[in-house]
Amino acid sequence: MKYFLDEAQRKATGGTCYFEFQKGNFKNKFWLRDSLCLHADTFDSLMLYELFSNSIENFCYYAPTEVSKEQWKNLVEKSNKNELWKEVIEELSPWVEKCFAEHRFFTICGI
Repeated sequence: MKYFLDEAQRKATGGTCYFEFQKGNFKNKFWLRDSLCLHADTFDSLMLYELFSNSIENFCYYAPTEVSKEQWKNLVEKSNKNELWKEVIEELSPWVEKCFAEHRFFTICGI
């Protein structure tokens, strides 16, 4: 993957400055085995805060934010306004679709 790391890859970096995408509702645990991680520098350089905050009500850069199917659809739609945003969201899409097959939400844990 170009933008996201799985938890084993993130752990190998030794870093924690990542947004963690977790399946389901947040359970007060971090760095789950089936999470995907996006480095904060990537998030910031691609100006993803604009996309996420305009697509997901109450998106929080520094805390967990639960994302519903409707919010995800909104995020996908708005990502089409920027080629790099679209590329990031397309890379994340297979993970999200698998998540929604089992869960009503996924959680983005801010940095």
